[in-house]
Amino acid sequence: MESFWNRVANLLNTSTVVELAQILDVKRSTLSSWIHSDRRPPMEVLLKITRLTGVDIHRLERGFSYSLEEDDEVAEHHTSIKRFELIEFINSLDDEELEVAWAFVRLCERRAVKTRTSKPVQQPKG
Repeated sequence: MESFWNRVANLLNTSTVVELAQILDVKRSTLSSWIHSDRRPPMEVLLKITRLTGVDIHRLERGFSYSLEEDDEVAEHHTSIKRFELIEFINSLDDEELEVAWAFVRLCERRAVKTRTSKPVQQPKG
């Protein structure tokens, strides 16, 4: 099975650690350490890899085929990635955009509460 870092290097069409480090904007020594210890990069670098390759984190990690037994683990990981990306997006908003986003969240929250508390519609008898 191909390693995580081999997949990244292949997807970015790089043949050396120096090239890959330049593309990812990290120190060569840092990248070498990650590769040799088979460690994953920080989330910021991981998200950069996904943007550059167009490949989601799950496929970077598992390759392009993985067993169904891994689906639960992948789904859990995907949820944490979504949460991180949402936080990253919120942090990028200016004050006005944040107010709009907050109003939208409150609207969604009110609709969710309304949906959960509303009684089911009964079918007419007859």
